[in-house]
Amino acid sequence: MWTRRQFLRLGGAAAAALPFLPLFRGQQAMANGDDGCPKRLVIVHWPQGTVMRQWLPTGDEHNFVLPYITAPLEDYRDRLIFLSGIDNVMPRYNEVGNAHINANYTVFTGQPFHEQTPTRLSAAGPSIEQVIGERMVSQSPFPRLDFAIGGQQTGSGLVTPNEGSFFWTGPHDPMAYFNDPLRTLLRVFGDNTVDPNDAWALQARRSVVLDGVLDNFRLLRRRLPAEDRERLEAHEAKLQQLEARISNGVGQCTAPSLVAPQGFRPGIDDHISAPMFNDILTTALACDLTRVATLTFANGHAPEFPWLWARNGGPIVDLNLWENWHAVVHADYQPGMEHPYRWYHEIFADLLARMSATEDADGDNLLDTSLVVFMSEYSSGRHWNNSLPIILAGNVPGAQMNRWVDYMDGGIDNLEARNGYVQSGVTTNQLWTSILHAFGHNDETFGLQDDALPTGPLPGLVG
Repeated sequence: MWTRRQFLRLGGAAAAALPFLPLFRGQQAMANGDDGCPKRLVIVHWPQGTVMRQWLPTGDEHNFVLPYITAPLEDYRDRLIFLSGIDNVMPRYNEVGNAHINANYTVFTGQPFHEQTPTRLSAAGPSIEQVIGERMVSQSPFPRLDFAIGGQQTGSGLVTPNEGSFFWTGPHDPMAYFNDPLRTLLRVFGDNTVDPNDAWALQARRSVVLDGVLDNFRLLRRRLPAEDRERLEAHEAKLQQLEARISNGVGQCTAPSLVAPQGFRPGIDDHISAPMFNDILTTALACDLTRVATLTFANGHAPEFPWLWARNGGPIVDLNLWENWHAVVHADYQPGMEHPYRWYHEIFADLLARMSATEDADGDNLLDTSLVVFMSEYSSGRHWNNSLPIILAGNVPGAQMNRWVDYMDGGIDNLEARNGYVQSGVTTNQLWTSILHAFGHNDETFGLQDDALPTGPLPGLVG
């Protein structure tokens, strides 16, 4: 009988590599840019909702005005669709967990917790970008890339946002993110300064180590109980992906040139990290290093946003009145709250500018051949799971762009009067079904299967 300690000792040589790659459970055929489908999916997430009155457009579907928070996107509105009134109903199926874990683990997976046990909380399945990635036919060296702006690193150099991960490859298998742009640069693009002979020698040494670990895993597989065997196979798949990446060489694509100021702190200097990660992400997509990527703002609990103080005439968070940013967004609107939320949209506008000015490896415009989702897990930091603020950008096949598609019941007045407890009957599961359709799949559901839930894509989005 193998002990867990023996198992970990034998697998230890690969332990440091395991967080860097997701489980990639087989690839299925899909349209990669054929028939107008997008080639790639990017999800950009900001935390803690927004100030809905300063986010929602005013007007109608085709003739609308963008208010303060979304105004930075004005130059790109012909490539955008604004969505409101879409609800994440999955937290209603949970019996345990705080409001943040309920939102974080369900919003992109479309399912309640894997089990209703407070000590074993986990998403129940893969999030939408993982499903899309698994169905892609792609020779890109990275199945996916996941970046975070801010957040405190672990010893491995990875970061997980407050209250857990938003993106999952499966139950008990959350994604972690790199949040140091300079470190990420080497991880993604390699070191082009390495002598070619040294590079090949380094690859050979790494391959030998990985081959040995994989051999050990194969010997262990038959001796482990079913639960451990399943996890071992997941780790083995990740190592095989790592081995494929190593064989692709060092420095296969020209990396962007990044310079961080002296004293740069990737955990809290979000205003410095954000444009760097936009550059890394754009270049990685253009070089076809991946077809699936996520970018999240990991400082959702206690950022102070000092680079925005001048706009506000002083600190965004008055520490004489509030413990931190989290306490501020839990309250009703407080003056100055709108500035950080606008800043998230300014960073998104910067990403759109970079993508729209870049051609991919096939010579196609990067934004026109990508589907980009920009959203928060809440509509308000008061834990409102209804009427999430969502923007689609780039290539949404069959959908007219430059629109505001509003599913809200009674508008913002009704939402605020009822403290967010207004259901539209339109769900994030339908949004993710629409994303599946955009990539050429004919699924009529995503996530939880329940007779009480509507099926099919978002009504009126396409056509």
